[in-house]
Amino acid sequence: MIFRNPSIRLRLILWNAFVVLLILSVVFLGIYSFMQNRLESLMQSKVDSGYRTIEDVIRNSGGDICDLYHLGQGIMFQVTTEGKPVYQTEAWTDALWTSSLSEAQMNPYGSLRADETQFFRLKRGSVPEYNFEIIFAFEASDSLKNIKSLVLILVVGIPAALLLALIGGYFLAGRALSPVQAITRKAQDITAENLSERLPVRNPHDEIGHLAAVFNDTLGRLESSFEQLRRFTADASHELRTPLTSIRSVGEVALKKSGDIASCQEAIGSMLEETDRLTHLVDNLLILARGDAGKAKLTPTSINISAEMGEIVEELRILAEEKNQTLSTSIEKIMEVKVDKETLRLAVSNILHNAILYTQEGGRIEVHTAKAENGEVIIDIIDNGPGIPEAKRAKVFERFYRVDKARSRKEGGAGLGLAIARWAVEVNGGSIAFRDNKKPGTHCRIILPS
Repeated sequence: MIFRNPSIRLRLILWNAFVVLLILSVVFLGIYSFMQNRLESLMQSKVDSGYRTIEDVIRNSGGDICDLYHLGQGIMFQVTTEGKPVYQTEAWTDALWTSSLSEAQMNPYGSLRADETQFFRLKRGSVPEYNFEIIFAFEASDSLKNIKSLVLILVVGIPAALLLALIGGYFLAGRALSPVQAITRKAQDITAENLSERLPVRNPHDEIGHLAAVFNDTLGRLESSFEQLRRFTADASHELRTPLTSIRSVGEVALKKSGDIASCQEAIGSMLEETDRLTHLVDNLLILARGDAGKAKLTPTSINISAEMGEIVEELRILAEEKNQTLSTSIEKIMEVKVDKETLRLAVSNILHNAILYTQEGGRIEVHTAKAENGEVIIDIIDNGPGIPEAKRAKVFERFYRVDKARSRKEGGAGLGLAIARWAVEVNGGSIAFRDNKKPGTHCRIILPS
């Protein structure tokens, strides 16, 4: 079973052993081939040299066999005429070659094994002018022993080296995988309750360290998402509890009073007002939930953004007039853009509604639309209200975030309008941001793709 689903450590050990075996086999064959060729070349050289010496002596002496005595008796050679020996050294005789030399009758080289321990290399040639045949022998037993010793060393050394490779691979794999084991143990201890903890990174420059760093970044994003979810849940619960508490309080007070119809109507009116606020909050939460889940139904169509902006401004103009605000527009004619009409209207309405809501009475609000050189549509909504501090311009798009914490919910809403506006613009491929405004107030810019 362990070999059907081997661990990484076992696979590393086996691969290490296989590579070592492969390398040793290649080295073995290389050394063996080199040594064999080298020894063969040396034996061949000695055989050629010895034979050439005998041949030179015969030629230089004019065929006088007696001069061969000067070569000594330690050299093994035989000189024959018409198959009959005319001279042979003692070394040749001592070799006890009583067997036929038919194996050596090669032209010009041969070999002969006298017994289990003696091995000879031979060269046969002739001196035609004197009708002599020469057979020179060189004992190559030592060279053969060297080859056998080398083979024995390599045959014994390869298994020993392989065993050492297995043992070394076991410890090296354990050392290499120890960071993974440390990461695994730490990862098992990390739950949703302690997402702030991180995996150990021993060496950030190797692959395992890089992997741990990536997991730590993922944990950081998960921690941030969980924190946002907790904050969103807490804020949503708080926002929902406020109108529910108000409805209950008004109802309890109305029940305790034995008032007239006018008092009951006032209580019911107050309860309906809180119900409307609660319904609006739930609707906004549903919009964001569908957006997060990617289940919002979008129908991109080509619309005249100029006409849409005009309609939105006219719908909200009554709110500006109630606060004696000046709502002016500068809208270019006939600008086509392909977006989902409802979500875009939702985004622009929320931004413009916020501008009207937070701008003081008698203030000024401007709405401009233009087309950039690259074809993008730019929508600017500018007011001269209290403005948004630069450090908080990015945070205002977070859910339930309010610049002024002391502002009442009735006056400032639940803090979801800008979050919905950002989602609605981005889902249409655009961008939204508050820009630097040298004058008092805010400048919100929406950019839609061409």
